[in-house]
Amino acid sequence: MSDLVIRAPRADDAESLARLVTQLGYPAATDDIPARLERFYADAGARAFVAEKDDALLGLITIHLRHTLNHEAPIAQITLLVVDETHRTAGVGRALVEAAEGWAHVRGAKRVAVTTALDRAVAHSFYEKVGFRHTGRRYAKDFSL
Repeated sequence: MSDLVIRAPRADDAESLARLVTQLGYPAATDDIPARLERFYADAGARAFVAEKDDALLGLITIHLRHTLNHEAPIAQITLLVVDETHRTAGVGRALVEAAEGWAHVRGAKRVAVTTALDRAVAHSFYEKVGFRHTGRRYAKDFSL
C-alpha cells in the first residue's frame, strides 16, 4: 500500500488504538490506552508499531523479545496484530509484520513466533502467507480473581 507510514503509537492515538483492539475482540476504552502505552513502553523488550495513511490508523502490531535458557538468541513474539476491518488484504498486515521482524532481527532474534486463537482461520492463512509455519500448540490457564 503506497503512502503507508509505519511508526510508534502515541497517547494521542488512543481513540484509534481502542477501536483497533476492540475490533480484535478485546474491548478497550479510549481513556485506558494512554496508561497502557506508558506501561508498555516501560518494557525495553517490547515494541509497538502502527500503520498510518492519510492521518488514519489502519493497523497495530506489538512484539516482545524474551531471553530463554534453552536458546542462545532471544525469541521474539508477536503479541497483537490487528488491521482495521475496512483495510484488510491491502498489505497493511504484511507491512506491520515486516516492521516488527526488522526490529526483532536487529536485536538478535533468530525466530519470531505468534499465537492465534483456534477459531481465527483467516489469521492462520495470513501468517502462512507471510512465511510462518504451524509448529505447535499453546495452552493457557486463567487465574481466578
